[in-house]
Amino acid sequence: MEIETIQITLPSSKSLSNRWLVLDYMSRTGIKIKNISSSNDTQQLARLLHQLKGGRRHNFDCRDAATVARFMLALLSVTPGKHTLTGSEQLCKRPMGQMIDALRAAGCNIVCTGEEGFLPVKIEGMNPASQRLVIDCSISSQFASALLLSSATLPQGGIVELTGTKVSEPYIEMTLKVMEQGKVNWTLKGVPPAYYVEHSIPQCDVVSIEKDWSSASYFFEAASFLPDIPMRLPGLARESLQGDVVVRDIYSKLGLSVNQGEQSVELKREKDFVKTFEWDFSNTPDLVPAVAVTCAALGIEARLSGVSTLKYKESDRLASIASELKKLGREVLVEEDVMNIPAGEPFNSKTLAAAGCIDSHDDHRIAMAFGALKVICPGLEVSNPDCVAKSFPDFWKMLERLNIPA
Repeated sequence: MEIETIQITLPSSKSLSNRWLVLDYMSRTGIKIKNISSSNDTQQLARLLHQLKGGRRHNFDCRDAATVARFMLALLSVTPGKHTLTGSEQLCKRPMGQMIDALRAAGCNIVCTGEEGFLPVKIEGMNPASQRLVIDCSISSQFASALLLSSATLPQGGIVELTGTKVSEPYIEMTLKVMEQGKVNWTLKGVPPAYYVEHSIPQCDVVSIEKDWSSASYFFEAASFLPDIPMRLPGLARESLQGDVVVRDIYSKLGLSVNQGEQSVELKREKDFVKTFEWDFSNTPDLVPAVAVTCAALGIEARLSGVSTLKYKESDRLASIASELKKLGREVLVEEDVMNIPAGEPFNSKTLAAAGCIDSHDDHRIAMAFGALKVICPGLEVSNPDCVAKSFPDFWKMLERLNIPA
């Protein structure tokens, strides 16, 4: 008897949506953005940009969205007026120092009203004295993306020089491609090389946002636990601007059958998975939670490198993953930039039921990575399940399509 293919509806890309919202704000005629992300982060950025465009209030609360805070910090610094930028207690622990230093060095007036290098801040927006912005990208590529986008609003344009070890480079490439599509001109030149961004008014009538490859990773994970259960993820483009499209290659290497169409992916576990696995996640750190839990659950010995920036996310994801896997009997070893997962017996419903409640650490990606284990143990509990709304509001609803109670 042929098993019916289960179709999963993914959210639209949060990263693409956020970049297009900034270009829409900068345009004169507006850009029609179709299939915009329903994530809390994107909706909050839309509200704050609307507030900024209206010029009515100068107090901007980013809640718990670091991308929103970094994009707004850059825009407010070059927008005349006195502004305050803040967020949740969790967000105010996220590092902003490199970006604050870069803007100050260019002549922007930013005062940290709490701990130096963190929100909240007071900003006196102005046209900075220097065109050149030098930013250390060793913690977050979002710093570079924020400065590249905001540079186009400067009367003389901006020059953005990237220093340090660049992390998550595909996100910088995504920003540059979106700028090109929005007719924002830039060139890479000079010694040391820097991005010369022309003063530009973005122009694009309509843009349609593709589905989110980062969110797809949790259903690649779930498919890995469900032998012979076919799954279809529509809206995932073969040619994507998202760096996390490499989740296809990762799970194919692990042993999952991944069939990519022009605008959809079909998944099925048809064979045994590998015994050992290695991958460098320097460019795609958001995929680590799903892959780490997959390897641990299937008993795969894994070496995941390029993971050091995970310490600076919504939670310290390295510590969060290690502490929750320890509850499940896996002693994960984290050494600087590498997470080592030992081989072991695959998880089963008994193993998972004995663990008690999994702590999400109020982190959407930790919640979803461990939440996918519900396909093995439906009764597994995850604390603060609603935190998934940050990127994937319908995650639990989609998980139910796999006949797993949320």
